Amino acid sequence: MNNKRTRRTYEDIFIDRLAKMLEPGQTSVGSQNLQTELNWDEKRYKRIKASLVKKNKIVLGPGRGGTVGLTPTSDNSGLSVFISYCHKDSGLMDKLVRHLRPLERLNLIKKVWHDGRIDAGEEWEPSIRAALAEADIILLLVSIDFINSNFCFEIELKEAIERHRNNKAIVVPIILRSCLWEQMPFGAIQALPPKAKAVDTWSNEDEAFTAVAKGIFDVAKKIRDNAI
Repeated sequence: MNNKRTRRTYEDIFIDRLAKMLEPGQTSVGSQNLQTELNWDEKRYKRIKASLVKKNKIVLGPGRGGTVGLTPTSDNSGLSVFISYCHKDSGLMDKLVRHLRPLERLNLIKKVWHDGRIDAGEEWEPSIRAALAEADIILLLVSIDFINSNFCFEIELKEAIERHRNNKAIVVPIILRSCLWEQMPFGAIQALPPKAKAVDTWSNEDEAFTAVAKGIFDVAKKIRDNAI
């Protein structure tokens, strides 16, 4: 058995630190701030930065001291997200999708799927099962109507929990409206928003969904970095 570790290069460290500094919706950071985070002298920092620019792995921008960002990619390295929800919560689901778009811009997510994406002429149940089967992250939009929906509870939730337990996907319950959910099959899974405070109890829905998006951002980064 080979226990030899792969040595991380300065370029790997540079890219990792830059990615960790990027907040949801943010495409670049201050160059001086990045150098401070790396704790490198100016000579090493400039050398590694120039090498990464030459390899088209980072892009530089204007501003005081300049900015550094990851080069946008057009590959399919992003994660697939499946949303399980009750149609009575369609309005809240649409707002969540809008708040997840910054993660698409950061290439963390390549697709957010829900049954509204089923085209005319397609069979809805096979389409839903196929999307569930390829999802990396499964979001459960929890409300009393979600729990009372036979299709959500008996089919989508059952498959989602099985994939979660088999480490094939990560299930994230998102509490939209207050209800008795802790005793449900997903009750032991860490929920969003923070402290499982239902979205409809926040005074500002944008703040609630921003908190949710940040939580999903963290999950997506951990999956991408093979941390979970």
